[in-house]
Amino acid sequence: MLRISSITLAVGMLVLTGCNSSGDQLNIDYSNLQKSSVKDSPLTGVSHGDLGAYIKNGIRLRLAGQNDTIALVGVLEGDQTATARTSFSTTNVHEIGVDEADRIKYDGYYLYQVNRSYFETTEGDHNNNIRILSSDPENATLEQVSEIVNESGDLQISDIFLRTDSQQLVTINKTEFYAWDSFLADLDWRWSSGKTQVQLFDVQTPETPSEQWKIEIEGNLEGSRRIDNMLYLVTRYVPNIEEINYAASSDDQKIANERLIANTPVSDLLPHYQTNDGAIRSLVDADDCLVNEGTENTDGYADIITLSAIDLDTQQVTSAVCLNANIQGIYSSTSGFYIGGSTNFSWFGFSGFTAVHKFKLDGSDIEYKASKSLLGTLGWNDASFRMSEFDGNLRIVTTDFNQNNGDPEHHLTILAEDGSRELQIISSLPNDTNPEPIGKVGEDIFSVRFTDDRAYIVTFERVDPLYVIDLSIPNSPVIVGALEIPGFSRYLHPLSEDWLLGIGNEAENGLIQGVKVELYDIRDMANPLVKDKLVFGDRNSNTEAAFDLRSISLLNVNEQQKRLAIPIDIWQQLSESSFSQWQESGLFLFELNTGENNEMSLEFSGKMITESFSEAQSYPLNIGHRRSQLHNDAVFYLHGNKFFSSLWGELNEQNGPY
Repeated sequence: MLRISSITLAVGMLVLTGCNSSGDQLNIDYSNLQKSSVKDSPLTGVSHGDLGAYIKNGIRLRLAGQNDTIALVGVLEGDQTATARTSFSTTNVHEIGVDEADRIKYDGYYLYQVNRSYFETTEGDHNNNIRILSSDPENATLEQVSEIVNESGDLQISDIFLRTDSQQLVTINKTEFYAWDSFLADLDWRWSSGKTQVQLFDVQTPETPSEQWKIEIEGNLEGSRRIDNMLYLVTRYVPNIEEINYAASSDDQKIANERLIANTPVSDLLPHYQTNDGAIRSLVDADDCLVNEGTENTDGYADIITLSAIDLDTQQVTSAVCLNANIQGIYSSTSGFYIGGSTNFSWFGFSGFTAVHKFKLDGSDIEYKASKSLLGTLGWNDASFRMSEFDGNLRIVTTDFNQNNGDPEHHLTILAEDGSRELQIISSLPNDTNPEPIGKVGEDIFSVRFTDDRAYIVTFERVDPLYVIDLSIPNSPVIVGALEIPGFSRYLHPLSEDWLLGIGNEAENGLIQGVKVELYDIRDMANPLVKDKLVFGDRNSNTEAAFDLRSISLLNVNEQQKRLAIPIDIWQQLSESSFSQWQESGLFLFELNTGENNEMSLEFSGKMITESFSEAQSYPLNIGHRRSQLHNDAVFYLHGNKFFSSLWGELNEQNGPY
């Protein structure tokens, strides 16, 4: 049950007047209001009236020219350690047991693929739909058997889930904004919400898929997770009063705006949903909403973050929690959902902090548990990798830029519940007993990866220190080993307790060079070593694997062999006096072989090139959202909207495009 807090929210000083329907005076001087920032306090329920006043203050701040759009950082993207022995690879996710939406899914027989509208299809059009293709892994061929046409109007099919137990395809459709929109998120130039739609299709007979159910929710999709039959959605609703005049300049126009705000019911400022084009219902009530405890009477924040649980079996919304709070990063385990909100900057003279809130996932229910504030922010990259839950404890890495004249200082903190609404700090690094800093002066964090009882952190400025941190005793974490090498890894993947894979870039004198794939030997945690290193291309060469973990395919062939596939764009400096120039793009394949004495090796197996430099083409045309699927010896590679395929040992003999 939510605790009801007495928070009186008002609109500054009464300056200029008009009257609302109740005869109360209206104020149009919003100078005393302030955008609610990340607060060092737990979340709490508020009264119906207080929540309405808080949201309305956020709308008033828009009229006053202050921005309040939430920008979620690193929401629900990921990678899976893929320990289950299967004959085909699966989607890389952050946590085993927590599925994530992607543009392709595979059940060993059929490939399900989302066509992106900005890539040309094999037919030459740019349709946004779902293709279903049957696979023949023996010959590495595909054949399209059906298509699900997008009939959702202005919504784009974004990603999909596949439930192989019930042969149910789950599509995630959303309002699609241009890529440059993300750079303007903090500017709140839209001041309006998109929509999020989920459709369920029966694909027991993939040749004739049929729609079972759909739900449409007010709000922009920020992320999704699936745990068994439960789908969890994170949406952001930006309440808008259609009649408001955002160009109001005269006092009469401003009074008319304020009258609209004052007379709008709070229920109209919260998100709604409908199923199967039926009746429109409230997704949350005011009683379902949480704000930061200690909210001031002049605070305002309009955006609504909603965590919704949808039962895919019963096809209904079973739980929804509303957060009217400024947040940035989200992480989910199988049982806990964590939301972190960092202050915008933490530069000279100002230490930033992160407020992290824990929610319990219990099947169909979402329950708020506790919060904690920590020094530092969640950094620039995927915030999900900076958080990890193990044995009920949250491990989190934050970065404070106020230390050492603006140089970053990094902290690892372990938190636990104690029954109160405040998460308790069990331990942290550095500390008095283990004062060694994480990273040298000036080094920022480039990647973080947690396992059950370890953390791996890569920092970089001119060289790449890899830190191995022992978390086996939660109240006494310690850096047990460090390794310095040129370059850095942006992505770390534990292969076992003894071996770690890194993907990033080589560096010379602090300048970033070609794509680097590296195998770390961590059998002796105190003395990590580089076992093998492969570098591809020169400066400007890049791989999506460093930023979008779903572009990585990893297949456990057997106890002795793993196979790896990642997309790479190769740039080369053709002469000492020339700049690097793009040469080719494609899928690069690797083997990780284990021999005697648990000795592992990393070997390059070849490449499938699907775009090359020519007089007619000097830049790659289909970068981004590339995916691959490994099944026994078959390699299926999605480049743009087109599949190419080959057998592992016959990469020069490509099939496609499909």
